[in-house]
Amino acid sequence: MPSAASPAASTDGPGSVTARQTEAGLRLARLRAIASAVNAGGDIETILDRVLLAVCRGEPWPRGGIMAVNRQSGFSELVTGYDPDGRSPDRPRRWALATSPVTIVAETRRPLVIEDAQRSQDFPGYQEDARARGYRTVALLPLGCTNAEEHEMVLSLHTRERIEVAGEELDFLTTVAHLVALAVERVKHLQREQRQNERLRRVLEAGAGLMELVLDGAALSAVAGMAGAVLPHPMLILDFVTGEAIARGSPFPETLDERGWRELVQGTAGPALAGLAEGAVPGEVVLLDLSAFGLPQKLPVIAEPLRVEHETAGLLLIFPRQAAMDSLDRVAVQEVRFALGAQVMRHHAEAKREARDLSEFLGQLFRAGAAEPARTQARAARLGLNLARGMRLLSVALPRPGGGPAELRRLLAGSLGRAMPGALAIEQEGAVAVLLPEPEGPAPDAVLDRLLVAPVRARWGVRPVVACGPLCTLPGHYGQAWAECGRVLDLARMFGRDGLVRQGDFGPSALLLSAFDGALVRAFVEGTLGPIRRHEAEHGGDLLRTAAAFIDEACRYQATAARLGIHVSTLRYRLRRLEELFGLDLEDSETRFRLALAARLTAIGTASSES
Repeated sequence: MPSAASPAASTDGPGSVTARQTEAGLRLARLRAIASAVNAGGDIETILDRVLLAVCRGEPWPRGGIMAVNRQSGFSELVTGYDPDGRSPDRPRRWALATSPVTIVAETRRPLVIEDAQRSQDFPGYQEDARARGYRTVALLPLGCTNAEEHEMVLSLHTRERIEVAGEELDFLTTVAHLVALAVERVKHLQREQRQNERLRRVLEAGAGLMELVLDGAALSAVAGMAGAVLPHPMLILDFVTGEAIARGSPFPETLDERGWRELVQGTAGPALAGLAEGAVPGEVVLLDLSAFGLPQKLPVIAEPLRVEHETAGLLLIFPRQAAMDSLDRVAVQEVRFALGAQVMRHHAEAKREARDLSEFLGQLFRAGAAEPARTQARAARLGLNLARGMRLLSVALPRPGGGPAELRRLLAGSLGRAMPGALAIEQEGAVAVLLPEPEGPAPDAVLDRLLVAPVRARWGVRPVVACGPLCTLPGHYGQAWAECGRVLDLARMFGRDGLVRQGDFGPSALLLSAFDGALVRAFVEGTLGPIRRHEAEHGGDLLRTAAAFIDEACRYQATAARLGIHVSTLRYRLRRLEELFGLDLEDSETRFRLALAARLTAIGTASSES
């Protein structure tokens, strides 16, 4: 039966004292040998071999082994063993945990002694092995450490004959186990440091290589490829300047390969991912919900904005393979972010110069037209603008004036660049002028909504105003087209419109209305019709419709009553109520004009909103 050994009973007499002193001296000598083996250094396997040899060279343990508890495989596996009779090639090297005591020792973290393993039936596997190899008493001690595979280790010592294991011997072996654990952990610590130092060296070298690649003018795809070698996690690089979206690896390898992920981010999911740049805290892991794109699980992501001159010109997204990234992962992220930041900065400088030149050219074209058509077309060609073909002019602005035209231009340029080659987005007078080539007719509204409205809504949560102007086929057409776009923007703001808006949406009065201040128009309509609307909302009635019908029928009582389907006396009562409640005398021509104008402005705004 297994038992924890108790100290041997003391006996009186000088002989017994001498014997105990001798045993103590022998244990001290063995401890020195074991300490020497531990301190000699080397890898884990070498230390374990030396310690086991030192333990088994003296009495009472002539043979032994160190076992690893592999719970995944269900076996205790021999790490190293010592047998003075030599090792037999057919001797087993692993035993089922279900019939082995090593699991108990590893779990309880206490020594276990089997007085006679050949007779004990508690562990059938050990009994069978003891009979086959001829050992009796067994001492098992937890080493308190793990091997390279992180499996717990147990020291197993055997005797040929049955012996009584004294408490002093178990204390001695426990001390040995502590020494081994310290030595193993020290080796592991040194190995971890070496691996970390080597990895840090590789990361810094790769970071330097990345920067050299950027300075040599390499394409973003090449830089992204090398970045993937530095940071072993799926990543996504968004360049808001050029509109590029480069994916390295898929964060959903089980359901979506890299190609499918790339198509998704370059398509419908792109604006939502770009929106992570707003309010992103560098290094912070957030959960990304992509359920709208058929990916149900929430995904951990680290968003690293790439900023240039206080503007977000790009975004690096890292999808950690595990919930937390270690310190070297973060160093690698910074190296990649620094290189990509330099790359985007170069793109930003180039794009800013091109955009400035284009903006200056268009501004001059809008204001002064083309006094010298040939020279104007030549200059346009140098700037990448072909004035010889038909171009549709649009003006795009956020609902609130002055809301970030630079970032709006980059967003629209990226959206258009991927879907419509030859299209341009250029900052102009607080808005973004968009030029769309029309070789085969105007783009459908659904396409314009997808390319111009949807990205803005995904990025900022609002719909922009897209003023659709006429087709320009000659340089002289652009000034008039831009003026029309400006009028449509003013009208859209006047009546609270967003999305795609055209001058025709406001009817024939659009040109006249555009000359008025929008705030004054809204104040006039509210001051004239607001009190009547509020009264009807609270008390009911049909006073406003009655007034409009009376004005439309040129103040003819019978015609107005017939139009409203009421008696003339009812009509007269309503007109008296309008005068009593609101001071509106519809017999007065000035009053009728104010009401008619306010009603017409309301009708224009309502019709344009519904179109």
